[in-house]
Amino acid sequence: MFGHPANGETPEWHLLVFFSPSIIVLARVPGRGVRPEGLSSHECLMPSSSQPFMEQGRGGCGHTSLTMAIVIVVASVFLTSLAAACPIPCTCPISGSVVDCGGLHLLCLPSRLPDGVRLLELSHNNLSHLLVGTFQGLWGLRVLLLSHNILRDLSGGALGGLSFLEQLDLSHNQLAHLPPDFSATLGSLLRLDLSHNLLTSLDPSSLWRLGSLEQLDLSHNQLAELIAGVFGGLFRLHWLSLAGNQLQRVEGAALAVMPGLEVLSLAGNDISELEAKAFATLGALGLLSLVGNRLQHLEFKAVAGIRTAGTRLLLADNPWTCDCDLQRAFGKLGHLRHLRVVDLGNLTCAGPERLSGAVLSGVEAQLCLAETATVLGITGAVLLTVAVAVLMAERKRRQGPEEAGELGSFLER
Repeated sequence: MFGHPANGETPEWHLLVFFSPSIIVLARVPGRGVRPEGLSSHECLMPSSSQPFMEQGRGGCGHTSLTMAIVIVVASVFLTSLAAACPIPCTCPISGSVVDCGGLHLLCLPSRLPDGVRLLELSHNNLSHLLVGTFQGLWGLRVLLLSHNILRDLSGGALGGLSFLEQLDLSHNQLAHLPPDFSATLGSLLRLDLSHNLLTSLDPSSLWRLGSLEQLDLSHNQLAELIAGVFGGLFRLHWLSLAGNQLQRVEGAALAVMPGLEVLSLAGNDISELEAKAFATLGALGLLSLVGNRLQHLEFKAVAGIRTAGTRLLLADNPWTCDCDLQRAFGKLGHLRHLRVVDLGNLTCAGPERLSGAVLSGVEAQLCLAETATVLGITGAVLLTVAVAVLMAERKRRQGPEEAGELGSFLER
């Protein structure tokens, strides 16, 4: 294939001879010291096995002509433009608008990202930090996927230049905090995933400029409390997950600024009590999950404050103390047309011991029997005492005239 052409053969054969080596030469990457311009270390890229192919196609062609030279130059320019559009070792399935660098174990970002990229896939790598200015100039970028890396810090304007970004996935990293300027250039962001990190608290200023955000996933972190106003500015948020954290209580002040919130998940926390008006300001709430917390009693006022028609509550996997108070609370809930406990059949009793493991809906009618009996006993005793007192008073009343008559007869004698 790479030998000299035979007499009489067409020029297309020459095109193959020169074009094939051009492809191989231009595709030559981290082999023997060849790396894209701007990379400081070959460690940013995966090892390549392209070197054996470098030895192919080096047999010369004895026939050179101006036509073949032009073909080589055009092919080289074309391939060079492709190489510039798609950074090595990534792939670009949609001509530069999608750049897939996922799962390559990269230690740093590839240089010279195409200006027209709209989706940048960087998940499943070994990125530990982002340099300042990394994304500058990528005005068309709409989706940035950075999940399953080892990112620990985003300070210093690491996300600068992403003014038009709509989706950011930072899940499954090692972020312990968000810097105050985290949202400084993310005003167009619609979806933010920060789940499965190490966040212990949230600075209100970190999220303050996310005015367009619609979905926020903070699940599976280490959040122990929510500071008042922490979600200030998230006026368009309609989906929020705080599941799998370490929250012990929920205060209304932390949720007061999200009038459009429709879905709120607090599942898998350590919540043992609900503030009376914790959810009163959530006028659009359609689903509230409190599954898997430490609730023993239900504060009726806390959930009755939700005024949205058709709101669904999820309350399973809590250690409910099945007593008359709990029966009354659920009895009241049953009369509220705008609220519905959709997993009522899955609620089980953790106490008292005689009811441990019993399904709440199966024993609900029995929970107030003992208290009712006690009340009836006390009422009966009171009525009996009153009846005895009335009889004694009546007896004394009747005995009064008789004793007075006997006393008068005695005096006349």
